[in-house]
Amino acid sequence: MLAILGGDPAVIAGDHDYYTQWPIYTEEEVEVVSSLIRTNSLSSASGGYGPIQELEDLVCARWGVKYAIAHSSGTSALRTALFGVGVVPGDEVITQSAVHPFNCLPIIGCGAVPVFADIDPNTLTLDPQDIEDKITDRTKAIMVVHWRGMPADLDSIMNIARHYDIKVVEDNAVSQGTLYRGRMLGSIGDSSAISFQDGKLTSAGEGGVFMTNDAEVYQRAATLGHYERLKDLPDPKWRNVSGFSFGEKYRMATMTAAVAVVQMKHWDQRLETRKENDIKLGQTISEIKGFSVPAVPDYVESRYLRGYVQFHPQELAGITRERLIEALNAEGVQVQSPARKDSRIPHTQGQQRMLHKHPVFAGNDHGTEEILWEVLGFSEPRVDYKKVSLPVTEDPELPYDMIQLPSFSRPAGELINEYATAFDKIALNANSLARGSTGA
Repeated sequence: MLAILGGDPAVIAGDHDYYTQWPIYTEEEVEVVSSLIRTNSLSSASGGYGPIQELEDLVCARWGVKYAIAHSSGTSALRTALFGVGVVPGDEVITQSAVHPFNCLPIIGCGAVPVFADIDPNTLTLDPQDIEDKITDRTKAIMVVHWRGMPADLDSIMNIARHYDIKVVEDNAVSQGTLYRGRMLGSIGDSSAISFQDGKLTSAGEGGVFMTNDAEVYQRAATLGHYERLKDLPDPKWRNVSGFSFGEKYRMATMTAAVAVVQMKHWDQRLETRKENDIKLGQTISEIKGFSVPAVPDYVESRYLRGYVQFHPQELAGITRERLIEALNAEGVQVQSPARKDSRIPHTQGQQRMLHKHPVFAGNDHGTEEILWEVLGFSEPRVDYKKVSLPVTEDPELPYDMIQLPSFSRPAGELINEYATAFDKIALNANSLARGSTGA
């Protein structure tokens, strides 16, 4: 009998928090931070090779890029990525609306205007065709968001960018470790940023890293608040900025870098464990009637790494996504809805994650939209965000008939088997679940 109808739950393998814990901190991090305190080495101002430089070297090696600069946050790293490719006041930057606001803040921080393009319904990342439709003579860059393990269509986007001579900045804050045709996301565009905020796949409490393969982009980026390294730049144009800078100090704290270094040394092994669990979980569930793992574009490493399971209502007595999640949760399975209607902007009164509908852009009776143009410092030309229409972004049910699985950070064979039992119970008792009766 289904647990929701009075039966016993299928999942009894133990503490979910143990299997889903991320990041995984140990005494190793405690020791490196304690050592910094004991040796009065909390600041990098004294110079020399230390945790910050070590982290940058590790990131360059792992991502296969030439240059990296550690930052105080992923947001500041994105600001540097935009500044590095030449985004200045009055420029336009195309990005998606279905994203965390902190993707958009660095655009405004550069004095540029966000232009929202729609997303592809299958990937929930920027739609290349709509990008092209939004390009104007003021477009300087495209801010590409790789969304929770799903890469954007970089082949098409890079081709568009090269055709119009605009730059591509990769926001890889929530897809670290994801491959695109065998290359790490964050190593393909003109510049990129990753986040080390806790909960991200690279974690150290806070922090971020800017990356690029372009020496000119790197040197320009370094002048945005990283004054301590300017004296070593090869081009005298940028080197002579030394003693000054064009932005606030965005340097990562030494303790944060030390924690990040430890995390990176274990990262490949821990990421591989997550991937192995994701694949096994997805494969196991997709063998059960009424469930499958959705197809992905050919540039994606594996369909199982996205964490989505598609259910087929016609094979499950017509149950709704909400009813399915309720029943699985009762079985002890931690799943949730990835539907657009259930994705909210943090620190709001439940506002759906659509930035073009936020009062800063769409306005309200209090004139909140005027603040944006005051901050940007010009009155014309303005984007009339009230007229922005993004049909896919605004579809509340996308992705259709999908549920989101958890990712397990430790070997979880027994737990995965119990998850499979729970899904199998749903399939066998779908009619009872739909009717609300006790079933078998």
